[in-house]
Amino acid sequence: AAVVTRQAAIDKMKPALTLKGNVAKGKTVFATHCATCHRYGNTGVEVGPVLTEISRKSKATLLHDILDPNAAADPKYISHRLESKDGLSHLGIVAAETDQNVTLLKMGGEKVTLAKKELKSFRSMGTSLMMEGFENAITVEEMGDLLAFLQGGE
Repeated sequence: AAVVTRQAAIDKMKPALTLKGNVAKGKTVFATHCATCHRYGNTGVEVGPVLTEISRKSKATLLHDILDPNAAADPKYISHRLESKDGLSHLGIVAAETDQNVTLLKMGGEKVTLAKKELKSFRSMGTSLMMEGFENAITVEEMGDLLAFLQGGE
């Protein structure tokens, strides 16, 4: 069912591919929605993949990658949930793990290290830290701007 939903999302945003897009406005969309986890040029925080080489991708590929983040998620960006014995819960990607500790990198770049003996649970969510549903957060025009920014560089 998820595949169908993502295809509907992609279809909804497809008109953005035909728009020229405004790079400056696209940078604002990126700063607002993407920069808490992605670094592009000198904007953003490095949690998810750095997007340096992204401008080589076609707009259609970028659109697909943005709207269906689980399709090609690198295992190192799979979301994990840590729950400590004192009831705190953290969601992020595993930045480091030893026999004693686990360090989670959260959205926005915050790192949390907990001793494994303090954990109630530590499990993979099986999905990318990047959420589905981005098509509901921005307009087709904003997506067009974002794609122009991602292809146009700084």
